[in-house]
Amino acid sequence: KIKEKADRKAAKKLKKQLRRAKREGRADPSVGQKECDICTKKVDLLIRCTHDESLQWKLICGKCWKGASGGVVDGDSDHPYYKYGGLWKNRHAMK
Repeated sequence: KIKEKADRKAAKKLKKQLRRAKREGRADPSVGQKECDICTKKVDLLIRCTHDESLQWKLICGKCWKGASGGVVDGDSDHPYYKYGGLWKNRHAMK
């Protein structure tokens, strides 16, 4: 029973340390990143858009965005399903 209590206390301390590091900007650089819905790469900036006939909103990275939109902000005739829906930014990214 004493060991369980010590383990809980240690886990709580570690969690608190990680939260503090994140708040102070000393955390792992990948904290808060999301995956691109196309290439699954974790990044700090994603573009919300539709790009295929399903018309489902996806978050895609800049590299995949060029293919999804044709590199044009409002799309073009070759990408009829493309529609821009805003940006997502990782607020925890190191500046």
